[in-house]
Amino acid sequence: MSAAPIYQQLWAKSDRKTGQTHPLICHLLDVAHVMLALWNEVLTDSMRAQFATTLQMDRDTTGQLLGFWAALHDLGKASPAFQRQVAAQERLLSDQGLNFPKVFSQEYSPHGIISAWALERLLQSETGLPPRPAKRIALALGGHHGAWPAPGATVRLKQDALGDSAWDDVRREILHVLIDVLQPPALTGWVTDRSDENTFITLFSGLTSVADWIGSMEEYFPYVSPPIDLVHYAEQAVIQAHAALTTLGWTGWQPPQTALRFEELFPAISHPNAMQEAIVDLAGKLSGPALVLIEAPTGTGKTEAALFLADTWAHAEQQRGLYVAMPTMATSNQMHGRVADALCLRYGSDAVKPLLVHSQARWMTEAPPPALTSDDEREGASTRSMAWFLPRKRSLLAPFGVGTVDQSLLSVLQTRHFFVRLFGLSHKTVIFDEVHAYDTYMSTLFQRLLTWLRAVDASVVLLSATLPEQTRRELVKAYAGDALDVPADYPAITWATSGQTGVIPLPITESRTLRLGWITRDADEIVARLAEALREGGCAAVICNTVARAQEVYRAVSAAALVGPEDVTLFHARTPFAWREQIEREVLSRFGKAGQRPHKAIVIATQVIEQSLDLDFDVMISDLAPVDLLLQRVGRLHRHARASRPAPLTVPLLWVAVDAGAEFPEFGNDAYVYEPYVLLRTSLTLQDRDHLTLPQDTAGLIGAVYSDGGDESLSPAWQEKLAAARRKMQRDDEEAVFDARNRLILPPNDERLLAGANADLEEDSPAINAAFQALTRLGEPGISLVCLHEVGGDLNTEPDGAGQRVVLTHMPDAELTGHLARHTVSVAHRGVFNHFQAQEPPQKWGKHPLLRDHRVVIFRDGLYTSPDTRYTLRLSREFGLEVLKE
Repeated sequence: MSAAPIYQQLWAKSDRKTGQTHPLICHLLDVAHVMLALWNEVLTDSMRAQFATTLQMDRDTTGQLLGFWAALHDLGKASPAFQRQVAAQERLLSDQGLNFPKVFSQEYSPHGIISAWALERLLQSETGLPPRPAKRIALALGGHHGAWPAPGATVRLKQDALGDSAWDDVRREILHVLIDVLQPPALTGWVTDRSDENTFITLFSGLTSVADWIGSMEEYFPYVSPPIDLVHYAEQAVIQAHAALTTLGWTGWQPPQTALRFEELFPAISHPNAMQEAIVDLAGKLSGPALVLIEAPTGTGKTEAALFLADTWAHAEQQRGLYVAMPTMATSNQMHGRVADALCLRYGSDAVKPLLVHSQARWMTEAPPPALTSDDEREGASTRSMAWFLPRKRSLLAPFGVGTVDQSLLSVLQTRHFFVRLFGLSHKTVIFDEVHAYDTYMSTLFQRLLTWLRAVDASVVLLSATLPEQTRRELVKAYAGDALDVPADYPAITWATSGQTGVIPLPITESRTLRLGWITRDADEIVARLAEALREGGCAAVICNTVARAQEVYRAVSAAALVGPEDVTLFHARTPFAWREQIEREVLSRFGKAGQRPHKAIVIATQVIEQSLDLDFDVMISDLAPVDLLLQRVGRLHRHARASRPAPLTVPLLWVAVDAGAEFPEFGNDAYVYEPYVLLRTSLTLQDRDHLTLPQDTAGLIGAVYSDGGDESLSPAWQEKLAAARRKMQRDDEEAVFDARNRLILPPNDERLLAGANADLEEDSPAINAAFQALTRLGEPGISLVCLHEVGGDLNTEPDGAGQRVVLTHMPDAELTGHLARHTVSVAHRGVFNHFQAQEPPQKWGKHPLLRDHRVVIFRDGLYTSPDTRYTLRLSREFGLEVLKE
């Protein structure tokens, strides 16, 4: 057998256990053919058209060129900096005449940056690319490990990392070998619009990263040894790429070729209502990416209207699927089932299933990550890359996903692989529910996300009970580039495309009046009001603004024995997921539309039941909250038509709990949850009312709270109180906007997009300073605690020993990992966070892609104490996790 040419002896991947290596040229061909398979078998016509239009080429030649470019991503591995990592390879290459200069600097020289450095020159000299596209493509390829090379990074590379002219020659030879095998077409044009160029580079970067990940899977692309017949190898790579995509489930869905009527998609709805009919009519008129904002009362079928839009656009625009972004995990759990049912009806089987995406969903049915070979020189990179093939991150790549809004917001934060998330959202319909619940920080992120979604040709549906006028204008402008000039009287549908906006007023088909009263926050008074309201039966909800208060109220209600213990429920998020999921199912089964409704029952909850959960109560007591959220909460009152309700509760009843101070309301810890200014304005707006008529009063109430002015009739003391609270809110808003902008990527029309530094914000680790975290929400930092119990000398995930036995010195397998995560609680209490942040996770967990940022808390008889903290943790199924101070 003849000796292999030197370029075939360069390695790209290595098995540290066996010492076997995989040739660089083979890995480059692997990735090229994965890219081509993605292009031909996975991407939709709409996405192929966007790439082709940008490059001013036809579909087939665009795919060929992208495949060739993708092959070049790891050219920087043809360098002393990378090749010297395997000592045997260094000796072999040295014997072949490649010099390894003495290293005078310990400065890290990533191969991605070396790729960018080499390609900027080679793409010009060897393929004829003009300077600008050559630089842009080089940067895109150099960023395949998650971040484009920072400004000046290629200039700072040392000669001992790059090598001498012999290394230049071998890099040039590799490029020409790839040209010979792949036969790429020549680029004949380049986009002049800056936004289009940046969008192309962003999507190409995401697509290249995905191709590289799949092309790095040993299961599909096994190691080979030189010499290699590259023509034969390329033929095999085509087959292996197809097999990989098929096995991984990438080729199982394409956009529908036929449209369905609303009644066909939702046979349970005999006839669409006025709002849904308006959406059906609008869907037939909108072409191209669009934004549709539906503002209508809760329970009017907004979700079905949004799913109809998504299905219509999937057919008409050949979109890549759907992502539904919910405000909380609980709401995304319920929505997941609704979307799954709709998809099953649409496609005739359960073969198309939406992934569930939030911080706990990754544990629910997750198999172990596929075998990825890390080629990143840094310690821990393998763990980080493997995490991208877990549902929480790959979900945006799947055709259909349901999860929290946080996963979509991460696509515009300066995180590694943000462009993969944007690629995952591109050419889809993205539905955002309860958008009125976003605070200033989230709204700032959200507006940037809307701008990018328009750039990547995603359509957007926003669902809300109602929005302040200014917020509506900002959202439309963020997506369409123009502010809305036509006011939208509630209820209404607002729509926008590039350069066009419009409003469709909706008729008020049904109104309802609810009684409104005020009580103090005292738990005993809450008990008394519940006893009075439920004297003839009925179902009540008590919504508290904090977990600690919900636990306090629950304790008082339970002690009063107003109902049997089985009919009083505490529902909040500070509960291990396995237990909380069971509570959620029970609440939905009893108080949902088709639930087995008890004669008399009480649910004490936090905001987990405020949004999107389809629950129905006869009476509600709510802590004072901003008026739009109060209106959202009362959407759980008399939500469904029922044949009979207890006589005292035939008219829905809301009691608002707030403590009246000497002159002004007192908010206590609620002032850390909601802005005092908004709470004060809400209190003033509602204080003289004894009833509300909805939806007629909705817009007026929100306008009164969120618009300026109207304070002249108040006493000087009240005016000063409001003015001081407003100044504080403005400071808070300015800080929130500043924090958000420091974390955001630049908009698509910004020339500096590729030149700006990526802060590499950490998505998961709570142990680093908040300034370096990819926060999607502001607030106290949280930490994930795996709750274990000491049972008979062992550790177990359940306090009675009925769960899984855990040995902290062992690496958990996939099954145990799922159990551990389902018994995890996220805690944002400052004292608890500081205590556990100072600890280390079990040693084996540090290399686990899911557990590496978790801490362990061990309960003995339900209690955790430590001399290092003044807080005691108490955990029970009844109360969840309680934080008790000495």
